[in-house]
Parts: sequence; C-alpha cells; structure tokens
Amino acid sequence: MFLSQIPAGILSDLWSRKKVIILGSFIGIISAFVYANSTSFIQVVIAEALIALAITFAFSTLTPFGYEVIIENKKEHASKKIFSKATSCLLLGGIIGPFVGAYIAGNFGLKMGMLSNVFSWLLIFLVSLTLRNPKAHRAKERNSFNQISSSFKLLKMNPLLIYLIINFTFLNLFSWLTLALIQPYFENIRVGIIYIGIIFSGANLIGAITTNFSDRIEKKFGIRRSVFSSGVLIALGMLMIGLFKLPSIVILGFLMTRTMSRFREPLFSDYFNKLIGSDKRATIISFSGFLYWFFYGVLGLFLGYLIEGFGLGKIFIGFALVSIVVILFTKI
Repeated sequence: MFLSQIPAGILSDLWSRKKVIILGSFIGIISAFVYANSTSFIQVVIAEALIALAITFAFSTLTPFGYEVIIENKKEHASKKIFSKATSCLLLGGIIGPFVGAYIAGNFGLKMGMLSNVFSWLLIFLVSLTLRNPKAHRAKERNSFNQISSSFKLLKMNPLLIYLIINFTFLNLFSWLTLALIQPYFENIRVGIIYIGIIFSGANLIGAITTNFSDRIEKKFGIRRSVFSSGVLIALGMLMIGLFKLPSIVILGFLMTRTMSRFREPLFSDYFNKLIGSDKRATIISFSGFLYWFFYGVLGLFLGYLIEGFGLGKIFIGFALVSIVVILFTKI
C-alpha cells in the first residue's frame, strides 16, 4: 500500500481531487468482485493489491478535499469540530459494520459477505460522481517531479510540520500494531473470545465519544499540551499492556491507547491542512501515509521473530519506549 500513497497524493494535487476519488472507488468495485470470486492464491494477492490501491486513492484524498470544502463554506474556524464529528461517525460505523458483515456471511455465505463490499464501493462511486471539485484547490506545478521537489522544500522550511508528521505517523503505527497483536495477548492472559469482541466494540464507542470532543479539549489545553499529553497516554497504555498480566490493567491500557490514538486523528488532520497550501496538501499528507505503511511492512517482516524471541509483552514495552523517544524528539 505504501507504493501507491505518494502517487495518489500527487495525482490529487496535480489532476483532480474528485477524479482520484472516482478512480479509487471504481477500483474498489473491481477489487470486491475479484476477491469474492477468487479461487487461487494469486487471485487473492491481486485482489489485495487492488483493495490497497482503491483505499489509497479513494480515502487519502478525502481529508484535503473535505478541508477545501470547509474553506469554501467559510467554516475554517470550525474545521477541528467537523473533523472530530467525522471521525466519531467513522468509529460508530466500525461498531455496526462487523455485526452486519457477520450476519450476511452467516446467513448467505462468505462469498455474499465479500460481494456486499461491491455495494459499499458502488455507493461511494455514485456519491463521488456528484461531488464538485473545490475552488480552493489550485495546482501550481506541471509535473510530478517538480511537485515532489517543491513539497520537500516546503517541509525543509517548516520543521513544525516535520515534527507533527513524525509524531503522528509513528504513534499511530504503534497504536495500530497494538490493535493487531492484542487479541493473542488477551488469549494468553485468559480473556474470553466473547469479551474480546466486547472490548474492541467498547474501544470504538469510547473513541467515538472522546473524539467528538477533541476540538473542545484541544481548545482548553492548547496544541502543545494536547499533542504531548495524548502521546504520553498512548505510550503509557502500551506500557501497562506489556508490564502487567492482570486483565483489568491490560484492558485499561488497550482502551487508553486506542482512545487517545483516535482522539488525535481529527486534530492532526486539521494541523496538516492548515500548515500546507492547497497545491501541495495531498502530496505532503501522502508522505505520512508512505512512512506509516513502509515501516508497517518493514516491522511486519521481523515482528514474528521478535515475538518468538522476546514475547508479546516485551514487544508492547518496546513500542512504548520508542513512542516516548519520538514524543521527546518531536516536542513542539
């Protein structure tokens, strides 16, 4: 997925926000059909590649697109609030979606469960056709090389933006890796599978409630304190998971990590959009996505060996310690 991040951002900036979203959703329709009808490993790999491409193209453009629509409607002062509510709705959808998917797969088969994704992508495709490119977006460069070059120059001139990208990317990475690894850890400390599902849903629900107030909390404490304290709480949550075997403490640490990670998303979206001009907005935001997926892939290659050698607990402690280093290095 990291290979398509920067091309998607460049296309969005140089070509058209709307067309990139349309292209991504169209690829998504194809990917769902291919996945549902796959009968071999190669077909599954192709489907996965198409899904990665679709997600990158369709969703990496939404943040700059949304912010430019906000500017057009002269609601820039309320951008954090709007992003907070959007993230909150996304999390609520994450609670409902698994139940709907399980119902379809259980009653109509796994293939129908996969085919249901076609309707989701089709809906996105149809909605994207009705969108209007925001007038606030203006391309300045003529080719992708100049676009990348000028974007790096902007980053070089703006250390605050670099710090924010590094901070958000790596803490988000460790938070999602924690989510990916927590189920076997829960099983190791004898948390029942039924309760694990409830915990995951609870994390989304708490995240949705907390995120809905991200803008108000940030307004009260300020940017520096919000970024620093939320990062510390993410690291503290991972430390609690790794250091203790008591289920209640591990669950609390997991909820803390996931809630604070979600809390930060609308805030950082707003920071990035305000610090980057419309002509480079999607390109520079795509750098964060590139870093995230690159290191996700690299860590994925070695994580299995590290878990076998050190155990899951020490891996979570490692995530926490690296997160603390990142927080201190990127303190604004």
